[in-house]
Formats: sequence, structure tokens, C-alpha cells
Amino acid sequence: MPTLRATLSCALLPAMLLAAGPLRAADFACPALIRVGISDLGYSSYRDGDQYRGTSVDVVAELGRRTGCTFRIDWYPRGRLFVEFANGKLDMAMAALRDPARDRVANWIPYTYTQFELLLSKASSGQFRSLAEFVDGSQARLNLTRGVSYTPATQVQLERLQQQGRLEYVNDYEAVFRKIKAGRADGTLAPPVIHLLHTRRSGLGGKLVATPISEWPRKLIGAYVSNQNLTPELQRGLGRVMYDLVADGSVQRIYARYVGTEIAQQQFAGGVSDILDAIPR
Repeated sequence: MPTLRATLSCALLPAMLLAAGPLRAADFACPALIRVGISDLGYSSYRDGDQYRGTSVDVVAELGRRTGCTFRIDWYPRGRLFVEFANGKLDMAMAALRDPARDRVANWIPYTYTQFELLLSKASSGQFRSLAEFVDGSQARLNLTRGVSYTPATQVQLERLQQQGRLEYVNDYEAVFRKIKAGRADGTLAPPVIHLLHTRRSGLGGKLVATPISEWPRKLIGAYVSNQNLTPELQRGLGRVMYDLVADGSVQRIYARYVGTEIAQQQFAGGVSDILDAIPR
């Protein structure tokens, strides 16, 4: 794992520098520094003492090793991360769903999948096949993280929950699970890569029930790279390197290290051809 450098990011939290490796691509020039934003997203990105860890961190480390570029990782609340990105203060944002507003200022490079699940305390869980069934058949309250994009079908049901006073937004997943543990919320929406870490850390393992919902089929997740700050040549180069990371199984192995082989196999079930087809390069 890369180690933490004792500097401060613009978010007033430690920044991680991922050193350049020996495999620089010949057809693009690296800038002095590529600034990458991450957030509290479970095993995707989390703080471990004075270090940042997770699948997003390891993917960026591989990009650095294979391109020879130097990347700095900075930590933000999810909602603020994309404000900083839109304002040109970040060059990349990791673990992002594709979003039309972000597409206007950045290129999106997918590298993995996500599928959000309805996570409820056992006392509030039921046979809900969809979020709509949950809204209609339960009085449970959800807490969600600001700055996370949701599918249109999911957003419709979240608006119904909000109208009923059963939905609250907080800054990060750590706060979400802290409130669930304290009995101030009954559940949340999160994919396994997020909720596995937080249920373990919060002592809620075995006390919550995770259920796939029809409003959220499996989606591609990727990195946004800034059109404002990164040259088209560099963006294409990053796309080619990311293509190789997925095609040679490196990304899949990174996920298996964190969530285990069985869950990683489920995450990438059916292959990765749709990821590779969507990568600009």
C-alpha cells in the first residue's frame, strides 16, 4: 500500500502522494501532479489511521505505476468533492456513477460495477423486492449520504420518503451507520463494497438485512477526469491504461482483496465486456 505524506490537502486532511513508476506511456505527457478526490465509500475508499486505503486508492496506485504520472489523493465529503471537481480544484474524482451534469465538464472512465441494496435493521426488514414496496409497506426511516447519485427510479421513491418525513441526508456513511447504531435511523441504501466495511466497523454485523431493489440494477462506476485540467492526450492515455487494468484482471483482484473472492465474483459476474466497451481511449 502507498504511504501517507505529511502534507495537508485543501480539505485540511492528509494528502497521499502516489509516486511515479517506471512504465510511462510514450504518447502523452504527465503534468507535475494529478489531484484525485476520494470520499468515505466503505471499501472503495476509507481512512485507516493516517492512511487512505480501498479499491479506489489501489486503482489510482496502479494508474501511477503504469503511466509514470504522480497522483495526489485528497479526502472530501462526497457532496463537496464534486463541487471542488467542477471548480477545477481536482483533476479526477473516483467511484462515480455517470451523470449528465458532470459529463459537460469531464470524461468518464468506467472500471467496475455497483448495485445499491436496501439495508435495514432486522426489526424493520421485510420482503421488499423494490424501494416502492418499502415506501408503501414500512414506516422505517432511511439516512443517505449527500452527493451520491441515484437512478431516476430510485430518486422518485426517495422523494416520496422525504415527503413522508422518513428521509434524512448526512455528510458521509460513517454518520449514517453511527445513527443506525444509535437507533436514530432504521437503514440506508448502499452497495456491498460500502456497507460491508461500515457494518463491521460499527458492530452491526448480523444486525442488518441487505436486499437488492428493482429500482437499482447493476450500474457501471468509474473515474471522472477533468476536461479543464487534463489534456485530451492524457485522458485517452488514462483510458487505455484503465482498459488494461480491467482486461488483465487487476481491478477484479483489487476488489477481491477487500470484499473477498465470492463477493468480487458476484460483482463481476458475466464478464467485463460492457466496461471495456464504455472506456474512452
